Amino acid sequence: MSATLAPPRTTAWLDARRTLSRAAAGPLTLWLGGLGLALWIYAVATSDYGAMNGYGLISVLGWTYFAGLLISVVGFAVELGQPTLRTARLVGFMVLLAIFLYGTASAVEPTAVLTDSWIHVGFIKYILVHGQPLNGYDARFSWPGAFSLGATLSAFVGLHSAIAFTHWFPLAIELSYLPPLLVIARYSGVGPRAGWLGIALYYSTNWILQDYFSPQALNYLFYLVSIAAVLYLWRPRPLEVTPHDPGSWRERLTFSRPLLRLGRVLGHDAEPVRSPAVTAGLLGVLALVFLASSMSHQLTPYALALALPALLLARRLGRPEVWILLVVLAIGWLSLGASNFWVGHLGVIFGSIGQLGSKLSSNVTSRVTGTVTHLIVVKSRIGLTAAIYLLAAVGVVRRRADSRALEALAAAPLLLMAAQNYGGEGLMRVVLYGLPFVGMLAASAILPSREGQLSSPLALLRPPSSWAITGHLDRAIASRTWTATRHALERSSRVLVAVVLAACALITTMVRGGNDAYESFTPDEVAAVNYIYNHIRPGQVIGLANYFMPLGQRDVGTVNEYIAGSATSATPLNAIVRRLVHSKSTFILLGRSESNFGVEVLNYPHDWMAVVRSDLVARGYVIVHSWPTASVLRRA
Repeated sequence: MSATLAPPRTTAWLDARRTLSRAAAGPLTLWLGGLGLALWIYAVATSDYGAMNGYGLISVLGWTYFAGLLISVVGFAVELGQPTLRTARLVGFMVLLAIFLYGTASAVEPTAVLTDSWIHVGFIKYILVHGQPLNGYDARFSWPGAFSLGATLSAFVGLHSAIAFTHWFPLAIELSYLPPLLVIARYSGVGPRAGWLGIALYYSTNWILQDYFSPQALNYLFYLVSIAAVLYLWRPRPLEVTPHDPGSWRERLTFSRPLLRLGRVLGHDAEPVRSPAVTAGLLGVLALVFLASSMSHQLTPYALALALPALLLARRLGRPEVWILLVVLAIGWLSLGASNFWVGHLGVIFGSIGQLGSKLSSNVTSRVTGTVTHLIVVKSRIGLTAAIYLLAAVGVVRRRADSRALEALAAAPLLLMAAQNYGGEGLMRVVLYGLPFVGMLAASAILPSREGQLSSPLALLRPPSSWAITGHLDRAIASRTWTATRHALERSSRVLVAVVLAACALITTMVRGGNDAYESFTPDEVAAVNYIYNHIRPGQVIGLANYFMPLGQRDVGTVNEYIAGSATSATPLNAIVRRLVHSKSTFILLGRSESNFGVEVLNYPHDWMAVVRSDLVARGYVIVHSWPTASVLRRA
């Protein structure tokens, strides 16, 4: 028995509908982008940094910020759904999204975040003054490339300190990631729309605050540029064996057998797509990038050393010598240039190899502590990361491709967890290195590619035309139902893009700035630090209750710092006072950021800083200068 099928809509009607939709969306996306930017400007202009509470940055942002962010996301989704992709507008929406997520903190908060930003300014100033790093002072000085570059730029523009670079550095460096991300999206094998969505998902889920003023941020640019260059230079050679039945596990195993051939390791399964001159020029640039990365960061060269073999096995790298050059440079610098670090400290480098349990504890378990507000931030970070990886897994099984390079690049950084000894930030770095490719795979879950020699695992499911239809339905109705369902999903993809992207961006806004109550600093705290530097003498000690103060930008190697409290567990207040007194600190610096860290993470009472201050005064210290959010005590 067959049913009467509705007549198909005419081609002229569909063309008219598309024309009207395109005409309406032309000025609409421009208005949405402009309105979103205007709301952001109003939100940051009316925010009150002094009112920040335990939720961090979102506690001082009004409703206009969130309205502007949602309007911008809707504008991007509308633009992404247009019949013809307009590159300039899509780039504009990517810049706007980066401004919302990475420029808001710089616009609202008066100074650069994170103590490490200020410490790196001090390293650069030392090189600027002395012309060389200070050996034996800090392990980071064993990889001085980025600090030397900062000193060169400071001298070039006539600055005596790099502190002017720190405030807006996160937004500037994130925008510099956009060009290599565009190249990766274009040549990684995903569709054009999925590529744009993948970049948007990267920006919307990157809560990992590693884009502060640091060698890590610069080397992440090197990492992306290197992978983009490889994907640009080579493409996978067409597979020689085509399975007769792509839904057969036996044929799939046969299809993957060439992975173990010597030719794959020698790069024969990738073919060049650029002229020899272009290839040689880019390889020369890659050699310089490898050298710069090897001498400026401890971890990125080895993350790249895992990514390049992954590309080789995925048929996207045609010259294994590129990988060999990187390994030689990275190990060569570690052996010779960084010898001051590893001599006598080999246990620090190799002592934790294979200790996955302790690494997971230091990266995850030990961080899930503190007040209710801090726990919400931490658990939201874990949930967002798990969600984007789960969506990426869906994308893996939905998409077709000519190469599984994205899957290999997303999985390769996980091997760092077994070998690295990078403390409690190791897992965050692993997620960061894989995030651009995880974002592309997650985009493929919504907008999967329908072309490629390698079919998706969903090909194991037979299409409706091969189903054994019984009863009153025939094959034609089943096929029409399947097609109508697929078209409905495609029509709803624009809404799905907006919903997923908006949810990720809102969560990232909350969790990225969730620690700003103690990771950002007031002008009073900066003034207190400068007061100490102006009055302290070489060899004297600056005491702090914990790590979170803008200290370290001056007098590197001549003034010492002593931190009495722990960053992972609550030290009794009397022990903090006793340690500060016994350290014979000439000056003791107490500020709002130290206090907020103790309250939010260590569960200290809200008045704990006042208790410490009064006990220090009782033990002979004198308050020599005080501001609303900071105070300086001196040993009497």
